[in-house]
Amino acid sequence: MMNSCGDCDSFANACKKDNFNFVLMQKPSSGRCYDLQGINPISGKSESYYESGGFLNIPFKSLISVGDTLIKKEGELRVFIHKRDTVLVYHFECDGKIYD
Repeated sequence: MMNSCGDCDSFANACKKDNFNFVLMQKPSSGRCYDLQGINPISGKSESYYESGGFLNIPFKSLISVGDTLIKKEGELRVFIHKRDTVLVYHFECDGKIYD
């Protein structure tokens, strides 16, 4: 993700708070802001994540498909996309720097 709207370190720290683990049930709509909706594979409960076009910007949407498991752990700046036969890692990037 590329961001040029301010202090990257502060933005990265804010994104570390995000936490989700779900199987994607529907492809997000087009546009900058979108909701990711799914079912948590551990609890079986519905889970969602609202994205304002910051951390998981538009390139992320082209990587995900219905049925993928999306995992983001609190305190980390990576999203794991578990597909049927592979795992993709989506890194937080700001002004050309990749944060871990």
